[in-house]
Amino acid sequence: MRRLFKANWWRERRADAGALACLCLFFVAFFPQGLFGGKYLFVGDGFFYSYPLRTVAWRMLRHGEWPLWTPYIMSGYPLLSMAQLGLAYPLTWGYLFLPGRIAEQVYVLAPFLLAPAFTYAYLRTLRRSPLAALVGALTFGYGGMMASPLANNGLMTNACMWLPLLLVAVERARHRRFVPCLLLGTCAYTMSMLTGVGQGFLYTGLLASAYAGFLAIFAPPRAADAHTDQARTGFADVRRFIPLLVACGSIMLAASVAAFQLFETARAVKRSVRSSLSYDIFTQGAYTPASLWKSLGAPLFYGFDMNAYVPPLALMLMLVAVYTHARHKLMRDPRVFFWLAIALLALVLMLGQHTPLYRLVYYTPLLNRFRVPSRHTFEWTFALGVLAAYGWDAAAVVLRRRREQQQHARTFTLYAALALLAAAVACGALWWLRVQTLPVGVVGAAPAMTVYRLWKGAFVLLILVALWRAALITSARWRACLLMACVLVGCYVEPSALVMRWWGRLGLPASRFAAMSDATRYLAQFPPAENRVFTRVDLMAEQFESRPRLDAANLSALYGLHNVAGYEPLILERYSRALGSVGLDTVRTFAGSVPDPSLFSTRSHVLDILNTVFVVSYPNLNTALGSADETTRLGAPGEVWPQSTKTLGTTPTVADSLELVTLLTHSTFEPDGKVVAQVHIYTTDGRRIDLSLRAGVDTAEWAHERADVRPLVKHKLAPIFDSTQVGGADGYPAYRYKTLLTFVEPLRVRQVDVTNVSQTAHLGIFSAALRNSQTQTSAPLFTLYSQAWQPVYEQNSTLVLRNTRARPRAWLVAEAEAVDGEEALARIRGDSQAEFDPARTVLLEVRPDELPHLPGGTVAPESTAQIKSYEPTRLLIETDAPTATVLVVSEIFYPGWTATVDGQPAQMSVADYLLRGVALPAGRHTVEMRYTAPAARTGAIISGCTLLLLCALFIYGRRTSAGSSTASCSETHKES
Repeated sequence: MRRLFKANWWRERRADAGALACLCLFFVAFFPQGLFGGKYLFVGDGFFYSYPLRTVAWRMLRHGEWPLWTPYIMSGYPLLSMAQLGLAYPLTWGYLFLPGRIAEQVYVLAPFLLAPAFTYAYLRTLRRSPLAALVGALTFGYGGMMASPLANNGLMTNACMWLPLLLVAVERARHRRFVPCLLLGTCAYTMSMLTGVGQGFLYTGLLASAYAGFLAIFAPPRAADAHTDQARTGFADVRRFIPLLVACGSIMLAASVAAFQLFETARAVKRSVRSSLSYDIFTQGAYTPASLWKSLGAPLFYGFDMNAYVPPLALMLMLVAVYTHARHKLMRDPRVFFWLAIALLALVLMLGQHTPLYRLVYYTPLLNRFRVPSRHTFEWTFALGVLAAYGWDAAAVVLRRRREQQQHARTFTLYAALALLAAAVACGALWWLRVQTLPVGVVGAAPAMTVYRLWKGAFVLLILVALWRAALITSARWRACLLMACVLVGCYVEPSALVMRWWGRLGLPASRFAAMSDATRYLAQFPPAENRVFTRVDLMAEQFESRPRLDAANLSALYGLHNVAGYEPLILERYSRALGSVGLDTVRTFAGSVPDPSLFSTRSHVLDILNTVFVVSYPNLNTALGSADETTRLGAPGEVWPQSTKTLGTTPTVADSLELVTLLTHSTFEPDGKVVAQVHIYTTDGRRIDLSLRAGVDTAEWAHERADVRPLVKHKLAPIFDSTQVGGADGYPAYRYKTLLTFVEPLRVRQVDVTNVSQTAHLGIFSAALRNSQTQTSAPLFTLYSQAWQPVYEQNSTLVLRNTRARPRAWLVAEAEAVDGEEALARIRGDSQAEFDPARTVLLEVRPDELPHLPGGTVAPESTAQIKSYEPTRLLIETDAPTATVLVVSEIFYPGWTATVDGQPAQMSVADYLLRGVALPAGRHTVEMRYTAPAARTGAIISGCTLLLLCALFIYGRRTSAGSSTASCSETHKES
């Protein structure tokens, strides 16, 4: 406190206050639409992943529940293992008392204010001038990691922004007391770890450790810091290793504080598709040498989720810093060469598979867990920011000498600097506007790139000349103001234009967060604990619709729907394989990135056993509106039973007729000309055209000419398509019939429904095609799903199917088979030759001698299984059966779930590859299942003990500090 009220305190910190005020103004100018325009800028991952799941988790906390498990996505998932939600991270705590959209906005935008502020503090710790520190802060705070397409989810930016604060602790450890520095470093790195973004906090920890090790070896504290002689401390002196101890100690203590979260995540990682990465996946998102070079100059055209952009001014100052510190030994700072090495290493790492070094990274533990090499732009931009600060101070020395030699041109220099700055502002404004309209990623983009580079060249040239003239102004106040203005303008225009182009203009209004879709409103009328849904649509579907047609995962969780789908990078491997080896979106497969149509076939029971009562999609089961080229196809149309409907789909096609190849069975009593099927033609403009199939005109009995059928059949032969002789020469011909149903006018058809209106006849469809007589083309129609799926909702380009075979959330079976995981997977997917009926048999992954003794066959009709209480971490089920059975619960099997039967511990087995099974004796029983989260509990004990240790260290540090101050005051009093 004495330092705070020193007489010259404000004079010492006035420049810092001005620089920090500039950072705040820069931030406000960067996001006016988010701060004042009523727009929420977290589109993409922020809207579909973080916002809904954080809302669910904090809702549970407000209701007194621990967020350990969620039933709302992927048929149940350990919620606490979703470390990226950062529930213990203070910047997410706004969900407790703010609307979710505002809390998420704070989380996403805060790094753009805090990262440059922390970087400024670190550079000032290195005794860089305020303007130099400002240049470095803006280089990192608005460089290619921060001002990137990925930054609008806030994940990497929040995890990495704590690096400079950790480095402040490491630097202070060179000449200040150990415990306060350790506590500061621990707090900084704990914040990084609590974000849950493993890639970010791993890179942060490694970089801080390398920096501390470098200081210990190449830049030890001078003895003058310890009030001894002027020689450097010896290598054996422990003081030189204190920064390394602070860095390593901070990392260890932070990991212990976050253990409750890390342990739970580690358990999920082992069982997820991310337990290991192939080299191809590991290197996704790498630059080629040419594209990396171009990304520096034109990041709008060359970038992945992050880019290599830094202000051109920073690049030039980096060269100045390296040249100056390499040439002049007296002013040499070894940190310059450390950060130069880091910058070069980051460039090499961003090349990924295009350099042999990345093979070594692939075989390095921990580092090989994270993909997208371009994210090493984090180290690149931070290193460039530090080097730019050193370069600014080096250039300032030279310019000061030149300024002293040109005292006669004061007025001209001032006006020239003002004019050049005004010209730079005008040029930057025009360039900013032009960036918003340049075509990107299309044929003919080369001219657009040339336009971009010309504008950039003109702007950079004006800024550099303005800086040069401003540096020569003799008035200190005018010089400082104009230099700062030039720096702010030079670091603002390009990143601001890029962010606005990528996601700044895509903000969502507040009304979007309260807009429940009509499909969700329809589904909400059914009890969610009894009716799972499967939103089979692509990621980011309906994002910018003011009235969305449907709510994609994970948004459906906001409305309490239990969803088979979900969006989670750590999707469980078994769950992924069961759904067709799908990726993190649970819809598209890793191989080919297409939806798996076999889930809707007759033989597949995956969705049945998951209690998937409803599927929500676009027409024809398309996963994106208008992407009919991906229509789900199961093959030939097949049979249409009496009083049932078969839906056929295709790419939206202009046609003037429908050609069908069909036959009838059990139709002898259908009179000639009677309508046996209604054909409904659906067009892309919302119309429906009704046609009909008539016996004896369009189709007929397949065995019409068989001796015992001919006298009985009441309709004529229809036009024959082909025939097959049955029973040899003495047999009879089996016919298939062809008809052409003509439309009144050409129609753009998207779907055809065939409804069998007969009471007894079965209609077989062997071929269906839309024909266009003008172009002489045809488009085949295909079955979209088996007959178990019945359309129940078709409005506003949204399709909801009901699964008539869906199993309840809990049921009993009297027959069990012992299988391994691969056989169980093949059975539920219908890939095994052995038949599987989940209503009759359960597949247990146990040894044959461990199978429960069951009577076999169908379970007794009076047997029941009812869920009496359904909570995220607790299920209470009552069963009653006259024989021994196995209770199958349609909930994901996951370690940490325990079961009791009538209050006694019971074994829970993997059932049907995904589910939980508990063997029960005959009679009435109460089964309780609880999620105990053992990994989280163990981690919580470690976290609690570590927090107590940190509190003790804090008290110790305060007492020793107070003691030192008292002793110092006493000595001063004696001397006086």
